[in-house]
Amino acid sequence: MTTLLRNLRVLRRMTAANIVQASVYRGAWLIFMAANISVPIISLLIWRTAIANGAQLPVDERYVTTYFVLLSFVTMATSSWLTGFLASDIRLGRLSTWMVRPASLLLGFVANNVSEKIMKLFALAPMIGVLWWVFRDSMNIPAGPGRWALFAVSLVLGAVLVFTIDIMIGSLAFWMDDVLAIAQARMLIANVLSGSIVPLALMPDWSRGFIDNQPFRYTVSFPVEVVAGNLSGTDLLAGLGIQLAYVLAFGVVARLVWSSGIRAYSAVGA
Repeated sequence: MTTLLRNLRVLRRMTAANIVQASVYRGAWLIFMAANISVPIISLLIWRTAIANGAQLPVDERYVTTYFVLLSFVTMATSSWLTGFLASDIRLGRLSTWMVRPASLLLGFVANNVSEKIMKLFALAPMIGVLWWVFRDSMNIPAGPGRWALFAVSLVLGAVLVFTIDIMIGSLAFWMDDVLAIAQARMLIANVLSGSIVPLALMPDWSRGFIDNQPFRYTVSFPVEVVAGNLSGTDLLAGLGIQLAYVLAFGVVARLVWSSGIRAYSAVGA
C-alpha cells in the first residue's frame, strides 16, 4: 500500500509537470485536435448523404451521426504513442537513467499520456460541443446517467488496453533493433478493426463473429457503441466482460515481455 501511495504521488506530480510543459504549445493542441476531428466530420457528411440518397445500411442515420460525433473524442481518449518512444529509449540506452530513479519509466509514460490527453481535451471539447449542437436532433442521447457511466468505464478500459499493447510492442526493442514496422502494421490493422475509419456495424455479415470479438473493437468501437447503439443490458455486460478480459490478458503478456526484457537489458550505465 505504501508503494502504491508513493507511486500515485509521483504520478500526480509528474502529470502536473507534464501539463505545465505541454501548456507551452497551446496553439499546437488546437491544430492537432482540429485535424483529429476533421476526418470524422467528413465521414459523417459522406454517410449522411449516402443515407439521404437511399443507401440501405444496417444502421440508421441517428446511429451514424452519434458514432462520428463521438469518434474523435474516443480515439483521443484511448490513444497512446508509447511504442516509438519506449523503443528509442531502450535502443539508445536512455532506459538506464530511469533504472536508478525511484519512479518507473512506465510511470513517466503514464504521466505523459494523461497530461497530453488533458491538454487535448481542452482543445477538442469546444469543437465536439459545436458538432453536437449542430446535429443534436439526429443523435441517440441516453436519457439516464447509467449508460454514460458505462461509457466512462469502457473508455478507461479501452485506454488501458491500447497502452498495454503499446508496452508489449515497444518492449520488443529489448531484442529487436527496430520495431517500427511492427508498430506501423499494428496501426494500419487497428485503424480498420477498431472502427476508427468505418463503423464496425457496416462490416459484412459473414465477418461478424470475428469483428465483434477481436480486441481492437474494444479500443474504439465498443465505447462508442455503448452510447450510439441499442445494446441490451446483456450485450453491455458481455462486452465489458470481454473488454476487461482483453485488458488483463494483454496486461499479463506486456508485463512478462517487459520483465524479461529488463532482465536481458544491457546498455551503457545499466
